[in-house]
Amino acid sequence: MTDAQIVMSILQNDSRGWRYICRNMKQGFAAILARTFSFGRTANADIEDIFQDSCIVLMQKVKEGKFAITGEHSVFKFLVKIGINNACNFIRKHRPLTSKEEVTVTLNLHDDNQDVELSVDEQQQAQEEFLDRAFDSLPDTCKAIFKKFYWERKSMDEIADIIGYNTADSVKSKKSNCMKKFKDFAKKLLESDEFAEEAVRATAERAALRELLEEERIYAESGITMAALDIDEEPENEDN
Repeated sequence: MTDAQIVMSILQNDSRGWRYICRNMKQGFAAILARTFSFGRTANADIEDIFQDSCIVLMQKVKEGKFAITGEHSVFKFLVKIGINNACNFIRKHRPLTSKEEVTVTLNLHDDNQDVELSVDEQQQAQEEFLDRAFDSLPDTCKAIFKKFYWERKSMDEIADIIGYNTADSVKSKKSNCMKKFKDFAKKLLESDEFAEEAVRATAERAALRELLEEERIYAESGITMAALDIDEEPENEDN
């Protein structure tokens, strides 16, 4: 896939772009972080967590219009920069960076002209973590409806067929009740209906992406052959 195709996949919540990132960029991402930092005995698990968190930030930056293709491998380079930034924050929580790490990090973070804030501020991060916990506290049916609607962009009729509801109106009613539950969990952060809608959308997208990334981790570690998926295949022309 080209960088442009990957960006379009991210914007459209198309899993093929994320599977391509996992299967073609994750190994290089991990190698760079392992060379740059000393993670200790839990290196693989730590880098896995940082990779997943970095993918979340990548999705946010792309959807906020804060990423631009500036040359070859722009997505990979941007993901690595996010990863280095996240790794710095991770390491600082456990020990100070060494002088060698600081120099390497500085060089990696300033090797091109794309000057973009790579992380979310602490307050925003705390809010997102709180909303993620609120989302996880919802009944499974609510989480399924939100993911189908916001991530997979299914219609109410399609969701009704998938989860076994009789009509689209039944799904709309259930979605409304689920939204109320979510707002009750997080009412201090969700002061307006408009903000609540956007918060649910973003939270559902993060939850769905984490699910997909976890599936890819299991796929990579197990070696089990999954259903055929050609992530480089162009969509078929419906006119043919």
